[in-house]
Amino acid sequence: MKTSPAGLDLIKEFEGLELTAYPDPGTGGDPWTIGYGHTGPEVKPGLVINIEQAGALLKKDLARFEEAVNTLITVELNQHEFDALVSFAYNCGWFALEDSTLRKRLNAGEAKCSVFKEELPKWVNGGNGPMPGLVRRRDAEAQLACSPIGAAPKSFLEKAAKYDKGLPHQLEAWRGLEAAIDPIVLEVFKRAYRGSQKPMAAIYPLDVPYFYQRDSKTGHGERMCFSSSMAMALDYVNPDVILGDDDWYLNEVFKFGDSVSSEAQVAAAESLGFTVDFRVDASEADLIEQLDKGFPVPIGILHHGGIDSPSGGGHYICLIGYDDEFFHVHDPFGELSLISGGYPKAGPTDGKNQKYSRKNLMKRWLIANDHDGWGVFIR
Repeated sequence: MKTSPAGLDLIKEFEGLELTAYPDPGTGGDPWTIGYGHTGPEVKPGLVINIEQAGALLKKDLARFEEAVNTLITVELNQHEFDALVSFAYNCGWFALEDSTLRKRLNAGEAKCSVFKEELPKWVNGGNGPMPGLVRRRDAEAQLACSPIGAAPKSFLEKAAKYDKGLPHQLEAWRGLEAAIDPIVLEVFKRAYRGSQKPMAAIYPLDVPYFYQRDSKTGHGERMCFSSSMAMALDYVNPDVILGDDDWYLNEVFKFGDSVSSEAQVAAAESLGFTVDFRVDASEADLIEQLDKGFPVPIGILHHGGIDSPSGGGHYICLIGYDDEFFHVHDPFGELSLISGGYPKAGPTDGKNQKYSRKNLMKRWLIANDHDGWGVFIR
């Protein structure tokens, strides 16, 4: 198992982010730390990194703690339970997990939620007794472990709103955040906060990165539309997890199978912490619902032949928005001729931010009936 985005968010929240190396508080020197609590021989005074590098370091550091949890815990864990244990091990050390009553009770088959709630609070002491930061972290880990799969754990902003008391520093933080938010994103938040369910067409197209499949350096450019479309969607949903372009993601897919395999695509996405469903029974309404939730949708269409008798082995594109007449699309191959089929334009940016007629695109996606569309739905 790998840490999910929810687990990463929890760890990032409590580790904090420092982009400039800082000394150990106890020694005033070594070990120097940077990013989300990363230490190592390369971390020296004056070292500066960016957020993307910090995320990559965290993912690399987490690998050994993920391996420890996978090895030391012999009972089946769900994603939330796994994430909580990785956070605990990252904070306290894998050896602490190995020697803990927490581990022994879990492996003995006791009720897991009770074990988490009873054992995690024992790991909050510093040199002078319980430390407030550790108390909060153990409580957050226990809440995550005990939350049902599908129930989103509380985000930092959700908790900040709950405990807001209108103090000067809190008001300053809210105002600073509002000033930094894109106006369209802020308007979407206002509508949701006020209870408006009306879709806001102005948010489309979603700001999804565009990857052109034919410039691939892997030698698979002509047949990597599925991987390119998936990489676009996943990179939009969580750019901290996708550490490169569609070539980088394609190499993740190869760990599980061929690039055209839906099983390999799902396994690769899940290995990176995403929750996805590959569907062959989707309808146009399902696409609209997914886009309204703010998720891009990779879909498989027939791109050869005329509009009334489409054919071909299939081609994947990424939906990034819609209006009454069009679907907004990132097509990794170029600009598709919806009427005739094929690609009269196939340059590096010809497929970016295209508007494909909803009526004609559905003829190439819904073949036998109005609910047999292929696509990947991110949750």
